[in-house]
Amino acid sequence: MNYYIPKVEPGLKLKKGLYFYEPSELTKNLYFYVLWGGEYIVESPYSIRRNYMNSFLVFFIKKGSMHFHYLDQAFTASEGDIVLLDCKEKNNYSVTEETEFQFIHFTGKDTQDLYNEIYQRNGCVFKLPSDQNNIPTILSLLASKKEIDFNISLEIYQLLGNLLESTRNTFESRDANMNKVPPEIQTALAYINENFSSKITIDKLSELSNLSSSHFCRTFKKYMGTSPYQYILNYRLNQAKNLLVQTNLSVEQISEDCGFYGIGHFIKAFSKSTGGMTPGKFRKVCF
Repeated sequence: MNYYIPKVEPGLKLKKGLYFYEPSELTKNLYFYVLWGGEYIVESPYSIRRNYMNSFLVFFIKKGSMHFHYLDQAFTASEGDIVLLDCKEKNNYSVTEETEFQFIHFTGKDTQDLYNEIYQRNGCVFKLPSDQNNIPTILSLLASKKEIDFNISLEIYQLLGNLLESTRNTFESRDANMNKVPPEIQTALAYINENFSSKITIDKLSELSNLSSSHFCRTFKKYMGTSPYQYILNYRLNQAKNLLVQTNLSVEQISEDCGFYGIGHFIKAFSKSTGGMTPGKFRKVCF
């Protein structure tokens, strides 16, 4: 008996599956892979409460609706919605009407990074055209009971890619319409651009924007897609990269000119942003 699957599930009317899959060690090291999946028809009082499980969970709501509590948020997903959760976070889902849904527990190499990007862009709930929803296909592959690790991995990757790509229009629209950024945030951006070599505080930016610090941070992230701190750091790093390539200034001087509070901090931040490449090595790359 799987520890994570309740022995009794009140409200469960019909179950197709469960379909379990045992991937090879190669798959576990290199691919995405499914732990189990299935299709349920449920009614009230169906409810699942989970504190921790080392997997990711994706739902496709075929009929009805489901209510979720996840990361201190409450939301409802309806017919046609796809919901993506990280089960390492506390989560609870339930229904108040007859609901039919498909689900897959999965994991694999680099899943966390891909999930983080998807969640940062759009949260948990998505809609996809039917030809981009790979969940039914994945369940069919599981039901076949064939050893098809790569095929399943490819379908999972395509599903996650489709979810990520579905957010692209939102991001491109934001970047293409900077004139829609409210004046208070534009004021902060202008200040950052002119003063990136000096100390910049959230208090100063919020004061210039005539907003409270918390309201400023929320508004900034809403329009810029990242926190003020990360925006400032990215701006400084880009300036540093230009100076490394276009000037003969020392790494220490560039660090100071770009607003880093010490050479150690600069090298650490720079290396993290370039996948381990130090400023000195970056300068030697042929552009």
